[in-house]
Amino acid sequence: MSIVERTHNCYEHYDLKTYQKLFTCDGCKTRGFGERYHCELCGHELHRECRFPHTTISHEFFGCSILTFRDEPFTRYGKNNRKEYSKCCDACGKDICGFSYHCAADNLDLHPTCRNLDRKLVINETVFDLLPAKGSSSKCIWCKKRKISDGKRDVPGWSYLSTCKKYHFHVYCMTEMVYEACMKNGERLGLEKVQLKQLIRHRGSSRSSSVLETIKTFLKIILSALLGDPTLLISNVFVELVSHGLQ
Repeated sequence: MSIVERTHNCYEHYDLKTYQKLFTCDGCKTRGFGERYHCELCGHELHRECRFPHTTISHEFFGCSILTFRDEPFTRYGKNNRKEYSKCCDACGKDICGFSYHCAADNLDLHPTCRNLDRKLVINETVFDLLPAKGSSSKCIWCKKRKISDGKRDVPGWSYLSTCKKYHFHVYCMTEMVYEACMKNGERLGLEKVQLKQLIRHRGSSRSSSVLETIKTFLKIILSALLGDPTLLISNVFVELVSHGLQ
């Protein structure tokens, strides 16, 4: 019996569906797009990673640490005795509000979809490397800051940095792009409708069409991973992946 079977009474009724709209995963509570597992009885929807979680995982950024699947978030009582989430994802810096992987010994946490992030991407001869927290001294193109902050605290999180050092994106900021687009365009947002040229704007500077296309493709790959939509990823970057010999 799988982990999800024990936590969902209607697990056998989940069917794989693909809709060109966003959804909130009822497992990890983060956004998803396109492919999802849907239950007709309760209306719940899950990322593939949340429908078929692993009992334990590891990650090269975490050395020998072993992370165990959890189906409930950690909580604590904050100001005014209000319950709040007490853990954030070490990859994207967002709160852990549902399913996650956790290492108690080393205090590490990951969203199920965040473990999909590629360590290296090659797009139009530009190489992007995934870096652990505090791995870059350059400013993020989106937030224009070196450190991530949600206004109340510094947030841990991974980043992507091109080897030419010109393009730096916090994973946290890429999740913010999705939320901002949702607020502007609604739940039926298709990623092709997101104005990526505007999202990756670098205020006060101009970018060539080739540079914009490279960053646009890069963002589509990463957003597809974060949203748990492998179909969208393949359709957008299959040629680039094959041409550069990536798996």
